[in-house]
Amino acid sequence: MVSNQSYLALILLGAICATGQAPLYLWPVSLIALILFFKNLIELSLDSLGTFKKSWCFGFGYFLVTMNWIVEPFLVEITSYGWLAPFALFAMAGGLSFFWALGAYIGYFMFNTALGAALGIGLSEVARGFILTGFPWGLVGYIWTETPIAQTAAFVGVYGLTFSTIFLSALVATLGNHRGFVVTILYLSAITGGIWLAGSLRMSEPSYSDDAKRIRLSQPNANQQQKWDPDFSSVFFERQLEFTSAKPKPDLVIWPETTLPVPFEMANSFINKLADVANGTPVLLGALRYENGNYYNSIVSFDKNGTAVSIYDKHHLVPFGEYLPLEKYFIGKVLKSTDTIFGAGLSTGPGPKIITVANLGKVLPLICYEAVFPQDVGVSSERADVIIQLTNDAWFGNVSGPQQHLSKAQMRSIEQGLPLIRVANTGISGLIDPFGRVQAFLPLNEAGFLDIRVPEALPASIYSRFGLWVVACLALIFFAFCFLYGQAQSRVDAADKYI
Repeated sequence: MVSNQSYLALILLGAICATGQAPLYLWPVSLIALILFFKNLIELSLDSLGTFKKSWCFGFGYFLVTMNWIVEPFLVEITSYGWLAPFALFAMAGGLSFFWALGAYIGYFMFNTALGAALGIGLSEVARGFILTGFPWGLVGYIWTETPIAQTAAFVGVYGLTFSTIFLSALVATLGNHRGFVVTILYLSAITGGIWLAGSLRMSEPSYSDDAKRIRLSQPNANQQQKWDPDFSSVFFERQLEFTSAKPKPDLVIWPETTLPVPFEMANSFINKLADVANGTPVLLGALRYENGNYYNSIVSFDKNGTAVSIYDKHHLVPFGEYLPLEKYFIGKVLKSTDTIFGAGLSTGPGPKIITVANLGKVLPLICYEAVFPQDVGVSSERADVIIQLTNDAWFGNVSGPQQHLSKAQMRSIEQGLPLIRVANTGISGLIDPFGRVQAFLPLNEAGFLDIRVPEALPASIYSRFGLWVVACLALIFFAFCFLYGQAQSRVDAADKYI
């Protein structure tokens, strides 16, 4: 029988595991916590239900810490919505940990081993990137973002990196139970060191074309409380005009998400003023757009004459943030009164697409949350030269939220072998090279601009070519390993009984 103290200890262990995520990146601590979790499952010899409970507790602690930034949007209007913040955090942690618990239950039921539970948790991490429009935030694989091991994502993506990290942690716990942890840790260190070395060798200095253009990133630092206030929005707009006109003259200027003070169709005076200040420099910016009774969160590209030449509408919206799921039914009716927390009520764009931007080339545009989804990046048959993410991370607070969002953008660069330009309202704006390294950036909560030159893309990576098929192959390998290990363990158990 498992005591309540044991469940509390697992919640604490899960919380410790979360320290591998940004901004701390304590990946050795995360690995040790994962190994201890699977060691706990092995030592207790639990049934499937016991594994479900243990996994839920560990996952709850993990997501409670990883998702702590989720309270920040409710604090923008704290007197009205602040009371909802703890409920949102606990509901999010409880819901995401259910994925882990269910996966562990099914895996343990099939194989009756910790390896089976790890297989199930790994598959559940992939599944939560798709179910109910998906929410793959805080995948375990992101603990490697600032290490050479992250280069593995070019071959298996962050889903595969997550799956492998979880499964190998369970394997270490399993082998340690049979052969001793000292020997097993030595094996793990050798494997980790080998992957680390390979990742280090893969990374090189980014290359630049001879005609690389000067790209200016504008960061107005408009906090969320003031962003749409008429008394302040004009100040932020004028601030960006100043950044745009600063010398030396850039070849392209990029403003962040929803940067115009009014919807695009009502912004003629602002756009004309921008065109005058830009003085022949093309501009790319984020804006709310109204069309046929629908609002869209969009990216608009202007040519040197100030004419809009391409538009991209965000297609992967934030549930409860930009739209209300089941709005016509119970959930929508109950929550309709709270939709001003985030400005819910946007419409979905047609999907990912490549746009051509003057002085930059073929661009894959992403708006905010879309950079979280590996499966949405690189799905176009046409390969981009660069990824651009416009975002407003003012919603995410000043600590873990923006840092974790940045880590996801870094992984998208590695997966696709493409440089990524990130322009954020309050930061972190900057340039990420095709190896996922931040080459230059503007810090959080600082107004300013940054001039960059964009490196060339790498050849298409394995993951960019085959996507989730690579992850499916990994899953089959781990499934076969679980099956063979189970068979071998059955023979050993049978021999012990005979003896």
